[in-house]
Parts: sequence; C-alpha cells; structure tokens
Amino acid sequence: MISIASSTIRATVVAFRGRLASGFLWNLISTFAFQGSVLITGLILARVLGLKTFGVYALVTMTVMTVVGVAQGGVGIIGTKFVGEWLHAERDRISRVLHICAVFTLLTGAAATAFLGLSAPWVADRLLNNPDVATALRWVSVGTLFQVQTVYLQGALQGFGAFRAISKAGAWVGLFHGALSVAGALLWALDGAVIAFTCSSVVRWWLFRNALNECCREHDIRASSETRPEDWALIWRFALPAGLASLVTLPCLWGVTALVARQPDGLAWVGLFAVAHQLRQLVLQIPILLNTVASSVLSRLKGRNEGSEYWKIFRANLILGVSFSTFMVLLLASVSIPVLKLYGPGFQDGQGLLLVLLLSVIPEVIGVTAYQLVQSSGRMWRSLLFIVAPRDLLYLTLAAWSLPIWGLVGSGWAYLTAYTLGCVATLVVGLGGKKQLPTDR
Repeated sequence: MISIASSTIRATVVAFRGRLASGFLWNLISTFAFQGSVLITGLILARVLGLKTFGVYALVTMTVMTVVGVAQGGVGIIGTKFVGEWLHAERDRISRVLHICAVFTLLTGAAATAFLGLSAPWVADRLLNNPDVATALRWVSVGTLFQVQTVYLQGALQGFGAFRAISKAGAWVGLFHGALSVAGALLWALDGAVIAFTCSSVVRWWLFRNALNECCREHDIRASSETRPEDWALIWRFALPAGLASLVTLPCLWGVTALVARQPDGLAWVGLFAVAHQLRQLVLQIPILLNTVASSVLSRLKGRNEGSEYWKIFRANLILGVSFSTFMVLLLASVSIPVLKLYGPGFQDGQGLLLVLLLSVIPEVIGVTAYQLVQSSGRMWRSLLFIVAPRDLLYLTLAAWSLPIWGLVGSGWAYLTAYTLGCVATLVVGLGGKKQLPTDR
C-alpha cells in the first residue's frame, strides 16, 4: 500500500513538472508572437508617427489600459486561482465562478466604456492638458468593454493550464494587431492607429472566448447561470481587494504619465517615457511567463496539498527569474543607445530613464514572484493595505516632486525607490501567510 501511494505521488510530481515545462514553452511561443509583434509595431509606429504624435498614441492607449485595469476588478486572479484549485475536486463550482466573472466584467466593462467615451473631452483638457487627444480617446473607448472581458477569459485559461490555447490566440492577435496598426498609421496617421487598437481588442476577446469555450467542453464543464452565496463571497475576498488595488496602482501609474505630459514639451517626453517602459517590460517578459505558468501549477499543487513540490517550484521560479532578468538588464544596458535609435530621431534622449528603469527590474521580479505566496494564502486585503497602496502612492508622490527637478530621470528614480520598498513589503506579507500555504516537508 505504501509503495502504491509513493508511486502515485511521484507520478503526480512528474506530471506537474511536465505541465510547468510545457506551459512555459507555449507561453514563450505566445510571447514571441504577441509581445514581439507589439514591440515591433511600437517601433514602426514611432518611426511613422514621429516622436510627438507617437507620444499622443502612447498617452491614449495608456489611459485606456488604466481604465481596463480598474474595471476588471481582479477577476483574472479569481479565474487563475480557483479554476486551478477546483479542477481536481470541485469542478461543479467552476461553471458558477465563470458565470460570475462574465456578468461582472460585462457590467463593469460597459460602465468603463461609457465613462471614458463621455469624459474624453474633460480628461484630455483638464487632466492631460492636451484637448486634441479627446477624439482619439473616444475611438479607443469602444474597445474598453472587450479588453475588460478578455481579462477573465485569460485568467480562466491559465487556471485550466490551457497554455497552448493561450499561445495560439495570442499569436493571432499579435499578427492582426501589428498588421492593422501599421496599415492604419500609414493611411490615416493617429486616427488609423487608434482605430486599429480598438479592432484588435474585439478580435482578442473573440479568440479568447472561443478558446475558453473549447477548454470547458474538453473538461466537461457546462455553462451555468446558477450562483450561490459562497461563490459571491469570492468577490469580497479576492476580486474586491484586487479591484481596489487596481484602483490605486493604475491611476498612480497613469498619474505619473499625466504629470510627464504636463511638463514643457510633454508629448515628446511621453514618447520617451513609453519606449523606456516598453523596453523595461521586455526584460520582464520571461520572468512574467514563468510566474504565469507557475501560478497555475502552484494553485493545483495547493489544491492537492503537495507542499514539498509547491515550494520546490516556487524557489526554482524565483532563481530562474532573477538570473535571466539580471542577464537581460546587463545586455540591454550595454546596447541601450543603438536600440533607442531604432525608434527614430530624438529617442536616444531617453537613455538615462531607461538605465534607471532597468535597475528596478530585479526587485520587481522578486516582488512579482513573491506575490504568488500572497495570492495562495489569500492575503489580498493585506496586499492592498501594506504593499500596493504604500508602493504606488509613494511612486506618484516622488515622481511629482522629482520631475520638475531632474526631468524624466527623476521619474525613473521614483519608480526604482517605490518598487524596491514594494518588493520588501511583498516578501514580508507573503512569508507571513505560511500557515495558509502547503507545508514544506
């Protein structure tokens, strides 16, 4: 009997490690297709539109994604965590939680679309100090509904471990977005680029919705409109604090962008700011891929109470993420000027900001990885109060103080300082929830 149990455990461990490797491979393919397309598209748009017009495009898309992040209210976390945990033992609850996520994002997405469309003139004039941005904001507001709904679709697919489906959908979206954006910019400049962004949002939602429907059929999970009080309690315990966290984080990030836009020659600065953060995000891609796959696997291991394997995967994920990002930081820093020149004349002026942002990658990777412990232990309210709010409010405050003094580089130092302190806070909160995590035997 003991031998059979031991063999079962070993088989389970091998299966989860295989799922981790397979999921990472598919996510890597997806990233090369989607994020690579986004990076190349951004580079081409910068050259076609020029520094200032590209700054307007970046400002508009950042504004929309801020609204999307607030409106989605943390349903992506619910999809990843609970679909993964319940797939083994409580599959009947999955259809109910997916229904809740669909209704929630439909309502919040529609409200966000209406809000952005109606408030576009006020946002452009009063907050961004650029009235000409209003028309572009109205165009992209249409895509907000679809962007919000896509969040829960992706989260649920990650919970199922359907990384191959995510990869295929992401690849098609990347190709469509790239081709349409470049064509739109060449034909109709800024208007063409933002209309392409909206069309890509619709296509992205459609592809991920079909992928999730197919995944549910494969696991024999039928659509349901039934809900129970314990299901709605997830909104309070997870979606609400995660949504409030987004309500702090994204407006603060957007607020810094708005502060940059209000500086002398602000639109050009926004272009430099967007490219520097895009390159920082590029360095984070592999660690984020590792975390995306690990989060799904860790949720399943927690559901099975496989403590030893849970912590092995967590530590391996942390070591790999930090090692790779360190290598990429050094590599990109050494070729920063040639890379920035690819975007066109004047973009090399953002080198100082880029170098400081690259320094922030290491603590950010550690913090993102440690945040898996926060999610697994369900310490979402502590996350909001002790990690998210202090970190992001500090970033906004330091950026407001330093931008007039040191320019764009000052915003970079503000980001580095805030996210380093956020990393420390994440480790403290995450490790403090060990009682709610599987035991490391």
